[in-house]
Amino acid sequence: MSWAGAGAFVWHETDVAPEALGLQLRDNGFSWVAVLIHDGLAVDPVEGDWVRRFRAASGLPVGGWGVLRTEPEVEADLAHRLLDQYSLDFYIANPEAEYKFSNDDGQSAERYGRSERFVELFRALEPDTPAAISSYCRADTQDIDWRAWNRSGFVFLPQAYVNDFGSVASPAACAKGAAGFFPSDAVHPTVGMYAGQGEGPPSPERYAALLDQAGTVGFSVYLAETGIASDWDTFGKAIAEIEIAHPTPVEIPRPRAAALSHYRS
Repeated sequence: MSWAGAGAFVWHETDVAPEALGLQLRDNGFSWVAVLIHDGLAVDPVEGDWVRRFRAASGLPVGGWGVLRTEPEVEADLAHRLLDQYSLDFYIANPEAEYKFSNDDGQSAERYGRSERFVELFRALEPDTPAAISSYCRADTQDIDWRAWNRSGFVFLPQAYVNDFGSVASPAACAKGAAGFFPSDAVHPTVGMYAGQGEGPPSPERYAALLDQAGTVGFSVYLAETGIASDWDTFGKAIAEIEIAHPTPVEIPRPRAAALSHYRS
């Protein structure tokens, strides 16, 4: 897979038919989908054969994403086990407040150190698995140990949630904030297509223009289950015409072998 392609996040896979989503993404030049698999130590089980059906319809890689909380080593091990259990192709970590040095209750070296602790064990268990970090738009204003993630081969998917925060969270603002921590070719904004705090999410046309202004290549959409066919068509047209992402030739991925794990959700 390539992070320079376009992807989509799924939170509630039961809200979207894998065949329909797979065909819409494939036909519009998207490259991957990621399903929620855990929130901290709480497993979010993936429905039945959703992953298999999505792959069969689309030929696209399927990854897992997880919210990180306060137990970095245990959560890294859990992510590893779930990647095996569901035969997933990549992982996206979502650390936020629990990984910041400064927070509402003051400063904490322990919180800041969680990044290094997570990536150290995750890479020991998953040395070659493609991985990304999804987090705050402006890395330069949030004191997470971003460099630990970059050193460990995680690309950055900053949350360009204009629907929630307006222009301060534009893709260009996210890319500018990441410049001191990640190389430019490792920054791929995520645009918010859910109902945020504003008047509603920008249109796909507007988001495509904002991504073009940012000069980044590769993006993702959060959340896939809120999208409609015309949204995917618009993003697909932008991928083809203004190259906000590289369309990936469809190949049937070879899923990793499911591990013989004693883990049970």
